[in-house]
Amino acid sequence: MRTIRIEEEFRGAVLGDRRRAARLERIGLALATEPGVSFPEAMASEGQLEALYRFLNNDGIDFAGIHGVHALRTAQRCREAAQVLILHDTTALKFNGHREGIGRLQTSAMGFFFHASLAITPDRSPLGVLAGEPWARKPRDNTSRDRNNKRHVRKDPNRESERWWRAVASAEEVLDARQHAVHIMDREGDNYDLFSQLQGHSIRFVIRLAHNRNLLGATEKLKDVASKGKCLFEREVRVAARRTPLPYDQKIHPLREARDAKLSVSAMPVSLRRSNNYAPGSPPSLAVNVVTVMEVHCPPGVEPISWYLVTGEPIDTQEQVAFIVDAYRARWVIEEFFKALKTGCQIEKRQLESYHSLSNALAVFLPLAVRLLAIRSAGRVSPDAPSRDLSKGQMKLLRLRTTRPLSRRPTNEQVCFALAELGGHLRSNGPPGWIVLGRALERLILLELGWNLAHESAVGNVIDD
Repeated sequence: MRTIRIEEEFRGAVLGDRRRAARLERIGLALATEPGVSFPEAMASEGQLEALYRFLNNDGIDFAGIHGVHALRTAQRCREAAQVLILHDTTALKFNGHREGIGRLQTSAMGFFFHASLAITPDRSPLGVLAGEPWARKPRDNTSRDRNNKRHVRKDPNRESERWWRAVASAEEVLDARQHAVHIMDREGDNYDLFSQLQGHSIRFVIRLAHNRNLLGATEKLKDVASKGKCLFEREVRVAARRTPLPYDQKIHPLREARDAKLSVSAMPVSLRRSNNYAPGSPPSLAVNVVTVMEVHCPPGVEPISWYLVTGEPIDTQEQVAFIVDAYRARWVIEEFFKALKTGCQIEKRQLESYHSLSNALAVFLPLAVRLLAIRSAGRVSPDAPSRDLSKGQMKLLRLRTTRPLSRRPTNEQVCFALAELGGHLRSNGPPGWIVLGRALERLILLELGWNLAHESAVGNVIDD
């Protein structure tokens, strides 16, 4: 798999002016060296800082223009992979103080939402963000006319829930139908109209159900029928602890301690009956497959794992069903990606004055967050595999700066902990966090820049040669 090189993720952006594209590349490289620090700290001079602010506030530059080149590079990496999963999810970005154009989130906090479509390989290596959509909610009109219009919300093609289909369509467009990717969604993606659109366009998907849906020609509902399916195989997995600070999140994602869980897996075909609240043109029924994952022998007082996965994937063999389960289990990678954005890149700490400039900054940080995620995920998911996340020059410098021995072909785990040491992390503290890795990459890239400048001046050569 090709290493993600930050300069390539910005080079060639279509922003209406070649000078803007060149400015974006310089900004991206500057922020890549220090993704977690403030803009004044990241930029080398007051002139560069002023140029950054002018770029982000420019009305002729938007999120789509900045992100477009990274999406194309991501599509190239997808075409090099044998199989691709596209993880879809939405996160809320919160900002303090007054920022022009932001809106209210689920609570009294202010900010905007971001829906991402993150491409990964089945072994959970991140490839990049194929599609992204930021938006801020407008103030709610509480008049009776507005309340009456809510009855016809399904007829609105721009409604918020349509972001799931817009994201799929955007990702498929940039892939140019050369890669038959599987789209993965959590319970927010449980939408009959979305199922219909995916099937109608022959798009592969695995989506977890939130609702106990009606079945065609049956009195029992889907979950009641699916839970009686014959066990095909069992799995033992490690369930991570969950710490959810916000009360409204605990209704969907309750607190839990880490534990080992035994899962029973079954699968069956079903026909979903159309819900009463449907979009015009939705078919009266849909034939889909449902894979059920249930925890057995769950400890008392603990909510058992219970997944109902709707899919168009075949379920004829145990291997096919196992692929569906593993594809959905990979969905947690997008949660880690959002942490990389918020903690590693500190996107919510950016002191910009408008939604426009904040969304532009978000687009700049996307490939930086993907690179952070790639290094951290490789150390956890494939610790013994050879590392491909650093250039030859960066690897040489890392060997010079670490006390840890690195083999000729160092593993992901070795590189991750060597980087962590460079960032000031003690191995006894466990796996390194986002801030430590961000600081380590910052120092490594600065070392590489200094080394190359010195060698260019001395012998007209660089460390990669």
